[in-house]
Amino acid sequence: MGVIWLVEDAEAVVGKLGPEPLSESFTPHVMARRLSRHHIPVKAALIDQSIIAGIGNMYADEALFAAGIHPLRKADTLSVKEIQKLYRSIREVLSSAIASKGASVDTYVRPEGQLGRAQLDFRVAHREGQSCPLCSTRIKRIVVRNRGSYFCPNCQAL
Repeated sequence: MGVIWLVEDAEAVVGKLGPEPLSESFTPHVMARRLSRHHIPVKAALIDQSIIAGIGNMYADEALFAAGIHPLRKADTLSVKEIQKLYRSIREVLSSAIASKGASVDTYVRPEGQLGRAQLDFRVAHREGQSCPLCSTRIKRIVVRNRGSYFCPNCQAL
């Protein structure tokens, strides 16, 4: 999902976005400071573009899985170690997705009509009922902020 705005003053919109997670200015400290202000599920915080821009729903699921963090965990309760793991996971997941030309789930195709390939590397996103690649527990789906969220209840215990 995405939104395109046609505006007179781009800064009026861009100025409301959080930092871009692949930028040099995005550090674990910046992420910790932004997440610590929100007593909401970490999954909700990650997909809120005013907190951190550019993390889509599927990529949030994958980053949380890689970091071993349950999507309902409150954002302001993450430890320094968890923040560092999540920071690395976000950057790795997004970099991999870019290299794979995005994820073709549902109807997504690139502008030239080609499919993305990132979904081939998904370990939890859109894999409800399948075995976790780490422990074989069944992947579960819950709803967080009206979005489907996939996780392993064993590897990502609450």
